[in-house]
Amino acid sequence: MNESRDFVVIGSGMGGLTVASLLARAGYRVTVLEAHTYPGGCCHTFPMGPYRFCAAVHYIFYCGPGEPIYNLLHKLGLHETVTFERLDPRGYDHFSCPRERVRFPIPSGLNAWAVSLGDRLPAEREPIAAFFRLIEESVRDLKKLPFDRGLKQRLTAALACPNVMRYRRWTLQDVFDTLNLSPTAQAILATQVGDLGLPPREVSFLAYCGLVSSYGAGAYYPTGHFDHFIRSIEKVIVCGRGCAIHYSSEVAQVDLSQGRIHSVTTSDGREFKADAFICNTDPKRFVESLGHRHFPSSYVKQLDYRYSASSFTVYLGVEGLDLRDHGFGNWNVWHYPHLDINRTYDRQNRAGDLTDPWLFMSTPALCTPQPALCPPGQQILELVTTCNFDRFDALRSTNRAVYTKAKNHARDSMIDIVERDYIPRLRKHLRFRMAGSPTTNIRYLWAPRGHIYGSELSPRNVDFCRPTFKTPISNLYFTGASAEFPSIGATVVGGCRLYTHLTGDSVNGGREMYGMV
Repeated sequence: MNESRDFVVIGSGMGGLTVASLLARAGYRVTVLEAHTYPGGCCHTFPMGPYRFCAAVHYIFYCGPGEPIYNLLHKLGLHETVTFERLDPRGYDHFSCPRERVRFPIPSGLNAWAVSLGDRLPAEREPIAAFFRLIEESVRDLKKLPFDRGLKQRLTAALACPNVMRYRRWTLQDVFDTLNLSPTAQAILATQVGDLGLPPREVSFLAYCGLVSSYGAGAYYPTGHFDHFIRSIEKVIVCGRGCAIHYSSEVAQVDLSQGRIHSVTTSDGREFKADAFICNTDPKRFVESLGHRHFPSSYVKQLDYRYSASSFTVYLGVEGLDLRDHGFGNWNVWHYPHLDINRTYDRQNRAGDLTDPWLFMSTPALCTPQPALCPPGQQILELVTTCNFDRFDALRSTNRAVYTKAKNHARDSMIDIVERDYIPRLRKHLRFRMAGSPTTNIRYLWAPRGHIYGSELSPRNVDFCRPTFKTPISNLYFTGASAEFPSIGATVVGGCRLYTHLTGDSVNGGREMYGMV
């Protein structure tokens, strides 16, 4: 198989699917090589008996008219068939700390959140208002920041985007401390740091601003579930003239010489040639596989990042109860064991203790009127938290029996929390339970160290040196979470940026080339 194509895309995560579908729609010959048997990366849906679960995505942003995901679907002719349900604007995420008897619904819109939290904590109304003013000012600067961040652009940014320059090295905790916010206010404001994989004292304040602003503008779930969303984009590619997606096709060899990639060969010996190659796998790992000798030391240094946290996920099927009767609905619930979010992360991410973790709880069946991805009369409940990769990796490598025991213990501890604080006698209603550990992320998501958000979103990695789609190899481009930013919305933006760079055709009215998020 040596026919040349216009583009070969390695990996069908959201960034790869975005740029491949746009190129296919525009008439280019595109081949996608996917190591897994399903498309979508973290967003893929897998079957398990009568159930189907999305691997690692629960809700997304940028789906409203005029926003990047909507614009992508419109460009592909899918905006009328791939639609989204908005999570409850009065509280799309709920902070919950039963031990302290605190529950707080986070409303859509930063101003609404500021007012609601100020009403809840009237003694802190002014520092809370100042916190949200700072977010709004920072987001305005982030949106103005040019995508090309060379020396000239950095100097311009220093004047045009002062908040980016001032806070680029700040953590969320730095801002909390400056404003002298109480532990309750800090905990509620840090509700969603799990979407970034780091505690307040380590996470980039600017990354936090981008996250809460984007979800605040609208949190969504696909009407037809994530499988319909991904499969619809997949169909655009396979229906393109001269286009194809090959599954179970891991790239094993790359022919690189004289500053260009000439072909790639899959593990089963098939060779694919193209004018250009787009890599939707981890940039650091891909460059290591090619050999650092092919790249300038400055670029290799740019890829010297730490990976984000890994995850532990529990997939549950329940029968004989309605989750709406237990505080769940078309929103997510963030459970915290206490108000010290930093201490919680230290215990589970560093010490590897998952006996009393924070939990993200989502209920896909309650987010859309479409039939649930489970047998009639049942509902799905998914539990997610971050965890220590090294512990699970070492156990799986040395003693599978002990690994399985540790995995089951973590799963049962998480179920214990839900049964104790939210759904009495939950186990009586469980018809299905399954857990995924950090090593599961490696096997099915090809994620180094089981990461869930690409490179770690600390201030060091959310800066001008962060990788983009450009590489020193003339016909190699990157897309995905570590080449720009994680999340479905951000990787769609990244894929659109790359498409515009390659073709000159805009998806978002020319806005692709601005903004860090």
